[in-house]
Amino acid sequence: MIYVIGYTAIFVQDVDENSEMRHYVRPPQPDDELDRLEALHAMQLLDTEPEEVFDRITRMACSALSVPVSLVSLVDKDRQWFKSSCGLQANETSRDVSFCGHAILSDAPFVIDDAGKDPRFAANPLVTGAPGIRFYAGVPIHAGSHRIGTLCIIDTVPRSLASRDLTLLKSLARTVEDLLYVRQVTLESVHSLNDWMSHYGAKSREHAQALRHLVLRDHLTGLPSRVAIDDAIVDIVADGAHHKGAALLAVIDIDNLSAVNQRFGHDVGDGLIALTAERLRQVSNNVDVAARIGGGMFAFLLRGAPDHRSAVDRLAQVHAAVNQPFIGSHGVIQCSLTTGYVPLGQQEGNSEALLDTAHEAVRQAKALGHGLMSAYNRSLGRLGHRALEYDLRAAISTDQFFLVYQPKIDFNSRALVGWEALLRWRHPSLGLIAPCDFIPVAEESGVIVPLGRWTLNEACRQLRAWLDAGKADAGVAVNLSPRQFLHGDIVEAVRTSLAAHGVPGSLLELELTETVAVCDIDRVIAIMHELKRLQVRLSIDDFGTGFSSLSYLMRLPVDILKIDRSFICQLVTDQRAQALVKGVIDICEGLGMRVIAEGVETIAQASLLSVLGCSTMQGYLFGRPMSPDQCEEARQPFADA
Repeated sequence: MIYVIGYTAIFVQDVDENSEMRHYVRPPQPDDELDRLEALHAMQLLDTEPEEVFDRITRMACSALSVPVSLVSLVDKDRQWFKSSCGLQANETSRDVSFCGHAILSDAPFVIDDAGKDPRFAANPLVTGAPGIRFYAGVPIHAGSHRIGTLCIIDTVPRSLASRDLTLLKSLARTVEDLLYVRQVTLESVHSLNDWMSHYGAKSREHAQALRHLVLRDHLTGLPSRVAIDDAIVDIVADGAHHKGAALLAVIDIDNLSAVNQRFGHDVGDGLIALTAERLRQVSNNVDVAARIGGGMFAFLLRGAPDHRSAVDRLAQVHAAVNQPFIGSHGVIQCSLTTGYVPLGQQEGNSEALLDTAHEAVRQAKALGHGLMSAYNRSLGRLGHRALEYDLRAAISTDQFFLVYQPKIDFNSRALVGWEALLRWRHPSLGLIAPCDFIPVAEESGVIVPLGRWTLNEACRQLRAWLDAGKADAGVAVNLSPRQFLHGDIVEAVRTSLAAHGVPGSLLELELTETVAVCDIDRVIAIMHELKRLQVRLSIDDFGTGFSSLSYLMRLPVDILKIDRSFICQLVTDQRAQALVKGVIDICEGLGMRVIAEGVETIAQASLLSVLGCSTMQGYLFGRPMSPDQCEEARQPFADA
């Protein structure tokens, strides 16, 4: 049997009693094993296709808990099978080598801080060989009273699990159980109703259809479930009404819903979901179908347009209608929604395949930025998430990555004040791959951590080269992802890179997104203070696009705040944008922070920013990202910008 973590093949062979496998503890069978297996098989989950609603949970677990692997694992008679996995490419493994087989023996969470020092697991081939599992935490998931599997997280380094992290893992496991329960009840209800309808007359079938309609409604929003979308796709394809792409299947997802829940509470998050559903109802016509398909995600089947262009224009109106501020008990919440869509008739496959394609379309749209609408890109789809992840891992060791640098200037003096290092990937067969295509894959797979270390080291190497040439007149800013910042020892990574190249910390700036602060504010502040002791500067990037809080901002030891380009592009024509930007500038002045405006593309924008009190700027007006050689050529002309 072969399975893969991060595309590292692991061979687990059948062995006899003379093998070293006898030196580790195989998981014993629970007392209720027969009943447990019956409950598991009754769920009709084993060997089913992946489902986005479960995949979102494992991705969330990896991101929130800063681990490379998370699984929804179902423990069968001789195997554990993964309904969902993040960071691990496998369908199943032997039960004999599974940690989850131990985790289902009790309702208590099963946590191994260091498997290499635990006598039950020290000789386990998954510990002694690749992938070298050292940390495991699993929370049992139930079907009725029986433990059928776990939601687990895995790391390749020893670690401990804080009580707040364990609480989050248990909460996510309960969410998995809720999804399994709803899924099972829905299946049973639909089967029963279909049987009833097939045995009774027309009038009884009408009543049964009405009851079926109620069963398949989402209790929070009143919208239909995914079954309604499946049925509508079958009908529309059968009728040929999708001709020329006049019908579109869209997936609409609330961006950063988990951050809303964490910041304001689930009641506010539920209110946001319900309001989005109401807005979809208001813009739907009598032939459209809108459904909630999980969490903050909706499917929308748009029909009745005369042609493809008209259908896309109307979907853009729907997208604009749902992308409005949410006003709740906590005031106004600026929360965007991202839409990805696929035209029916231009994509082969059944309803499930079409919906999967629409899911991929929304992921592609999110890679470009939150709040956008984008069609499915077939060329990116061919590339494949897993293939891209595999190539990413190989790219680090084969020198496929390089950095380009975009200047920051003081508009009033036209002086160069810094550079931002931006990562680029030149694929050996695909050519240049945009960051919006590979960074999300790196984030989800955990590759972002070693990739971030490479970026730090390369930026410091370039700073050293400029120092030696007598041209280090400005520092370099490097972006840190939330996962990179909170995973492992970022302080040691920065210290090592600076020392390796003899670069003073004052020439290095680290940029973080504001969403980092809402993950674990106390831990974030502690890490920031350690970094400040290295003399590096800290900045908050894309300010205004997340869930900004002045109380957080006041606590963070930040030197610089970057105003997001979404405010700058509207600055000249929108007085509200001017007021917001002016407010941010005044606040930063009061807190002793510098302000940088990014995305400046016109003289009008730059001049207005200068009037408002922001003179440090970055954008195409002053230069696009360039190679180190081009940086040398571009230093002098800034005075003429």
